[in-house]
Amino acid sequence: MGVVVLIGAVAGGWLLLRQGGGGEPRPKLSAIGDPREPVRSPVAKAVKLRPISGDQLCAAIPDALRKSMVTDGRYGGRDAATAAATESEKRASCSWSNSKMDVGNGVIGYRHLSISVEAKSSESRDALTYAKERFADDKESAVRRVNVRDGKRVDGKTSGSSFGEIKELQYGDASYSQSSIGHSGLKAVVRVLQGPWLIEIEYGGDNRTGNKYPGGDEVRAAANKVAERIAAEMAKDAGKVKLTGPCAILAARDIEAAFFPAVEGPSVGGNDGRIKQTGCTWNITEAVEHEPGQEYTARGGRLNVHVTDWGGGDSGSAFQFDRDAKKYDRYRAQGGIGNEVSHTTYEPRQQIAGLGDKAFAVISATTDPREPERPPRMELLIKVLAGDRTVEFTFRGTTTGGGIVGADGYQAPAFDPSTAREGLEKLAKSFMSGLQ
Repeated sequence: MGVVVLIGAVAGGWLLLRQGGGGEPRPKLSAIGDPREPVRSPVAKAVKLRPISGDQLCAAIPDALRKSMVTDGRYGGRDAATAAATESEKRASCSWSNSKMDVGNGVIGYRHLSISVEAKSSESRDALTYAKERFADDKESAVRRVNVRDGKRVDGKTSGSSFGEIKELQYGDASYSQSSIGHSGLKAVVRVLQGPWLIEIEYGGDNRTGNKYPGGDEVRAAANKVAERIAAEMAKDAGKVKLTGPCAILAARDIEAAFFPAVEGPSVGGNDGRIKQTGCTWNITEAVEHEPGQEYTARGGRLNVHVTDWGGGDSGSAFQFDRDAKKYDRYRAQGGIGNEVSHTTYEPRQQIAGLGDKAFAVISATTDPREPERPPRMELLIKVLAGDRTVEFTFRGTTTGGGIVGADGYQAPAFDPSTAREGLEKLAKSFMSGLQ
């Protein structure tokens, strides 16, 4: 959708903002750093945080409430993700969307509901302190964004997103909401501080027919109901998070046996729309014994497994597998793909026997043309066709070297193709044998 022009015709939209909640999602916490870079300080000690998964967040919303906000349909689905599950950081999310939903009275519209929770601790800040400071900063930013008061836009502009005043709420230790109109229609965002947890609920959308936007009061009330339940869920004593589905097939010990210690994860993501997908990510970094202040590097990287259930038909799994095979052949023939900031080249594709119905492996190297002296980021991909599924296994990182910088025999971390392929094939075979 384009930018909404907020002039006379949508003055009513401004009025919808007068009473409450929403805003833009805050940036997520950064992902794993570049394993090629030296590290000068030890890993920070963790503060114990309760486990939480995306599936648990989804389950915390009664089905009747969720379906009153976003119904199931062909054009959308559920996404559940457990993005971080370390001792010092937890992040999870759940969302539902439907782009062609019957919202009542024959009106078709887009609706989206998302829930996210996160907590983080470090050696310098415990999780409670971090959450309080982050919540205060986010609230201050929300206040600065306000550009609609008493139903009138006060920044002198007639286009771009418009934000209503924040509305204080009573969930958790502290909470507020803010409404906005922008690219994604009218939405309400509720933010809650619950102990060490930062909670964010976003709900809204727009209409294809009838009134352009859903009712502001309706959107805010629905978002508040979800916020109340998630705040209560995060206040409970922790229950165990039990992995199910494809991401439960590989254990940390399996990955460490194929590569090296230590392994964190998996982060888990899934979508149960028309094409069902599941993604699993593990961070693998070798522990390096060192004295405080010593400069060291560690071999390591990221392992991803992505399972896609395509279903049958002419555009099913076999079609998708063959299309990807041709794609990598084409990329190699044309000398790679990229632009002025990133360029990726591909080695010849290699067939793999005894893995699924058929499988291939391809190695890629990504460089930054602006920094030709930097070593490339190497990645090994193994793609498998198995019935109505395709499964992708990727390892990006380094497999040799590392240690105390300057020590006798020190070598910078590097990617060894044979080592990476041996480890990834071993894991692929174990995973495929356990995939039902």
